[in-house]
Amino acid sequence: MDPIDARSLFPVTQHYAYLNHASAAALPAPVVQAMDRYLADQARSGSQALVDWDDRLEEIRRLAARLIGAHRDEIVFTSSVSHGLNIVAAGLDWRPGDNLICAETEFPANVYPWLNVQRRGVEVRFAPARGHRIRVEDVAGLMDRRTRLVAISFVEFSTGYRNDLDALADLCHQRGAYLCVDGIQGLGALQFSVADTPVDFLATHAAKWMLGPIGAGFLYVRREMIPRLEPVMTGWRGVVDRDDYFRYDSPLRDSGERFEPGSLHHVGLIGMGAAIELLLSVGLAEIEARILALTDVLIAGLQVRNCSIETPIAHRRERSGIVCFRHPQVPSGVLAERLLAAGVIISLRGEVIRVSPHFYNTEEDLYQLLDQL
Repeated sequence: MDPIDARSLFPVTQHYAYLNHASAAALPAPVVQAMDRYLADQARSGSQALVDWDDRLEEIRRLAARLIGAHRDEIVFTSSVSHGLNIVAAGLDWRPGDNLICAETEFPANVYPWLNVQRRGVEVRFAPARGHRIRVEDVAGLMDRRTRLVAISFVEFSTGYRNDLDALADLCHQRGAYLCVDGIQGLGALQFSVADTPVDFLATHAAKWMLGPIGAGFLYVRREMIPRLEPVMTGWRGVVDRDDYFRYDSPLRDSGERFEPGSLHHVGLIGMGAAIELLLSVGLAEIEARILALTDVLIAGLQVRNCSIETPIAHRRERSGIVCFRHPQVPSGVLAERLLAAGVIISLRGEVIRVSPHFYNTEEDLYQLLDQL
């Protein structure tokens, strides 16, 4: 599907220049329609709908795996990034004296699960953000023989900086540490494959760049790590004989499903599946190229208007779909209100304006923003 042709699938374009995908997706019509079909089916046939949609959930697990080049057994359905990261943080065999490394600009979802393991005697170290970048050498400088894990985002939410996951994966594996990635600000906008970038864990949520609903996401657990990660919560869905309701000694599944203790959020996952199908139909390479081309237009327009760009833009490999800036004269809070009144949806993050277009946006959407400056 051509990215421009797909614009007609987004009702939001009839009302706004929607440039806020780093916050929450404006749902495309196929996602809403898929969820509507499921809800109507359950309204009409009750429990029979659950039976009929089971095969679709398996298709969605495979779609999630395809999105990142993984195997379906490595996919765990979750409700959020926080949910996925807590599975990892609580499940690793920490020992007193271990340490892990985060970055000081992380979104709190990628901080609190790690702070929670301090009660087990684990030290949490924070890599500094210098020039709005998390430098690999700074992470390396914090590591020692007791470093068990590095937790980092694919893309930093407050600056749009794309971390060098390839270099971080090499570093972690050379040092005997795990790499755990919060993928929410990258997946759906940028190409990524666990075959090319061998992270150990990756958590995401459908509700931003993946164009899905709130409350549905997934965790990737590298196959070799599945038996090493202790399931903190267990339940009937995570065992081999889950349909034998009177057997209580069934072993855990040897796939990521062992970390799914109970009933899944069917309607959210069905929406996520439709969203992934849309992304794949457009093409991940095409989506990334389109988003970076749009941000090229935005950056050039901001520079002409003497705005201070907070996002690292010197190297294209550092870029993502997020561009953050300050106006030379107008406070960001005032400017955010002006943009909203003009029908331009962005985010105010601290003292900066954060803009995040997706593939279906147009140059005209960006000029609608730039004209207000």
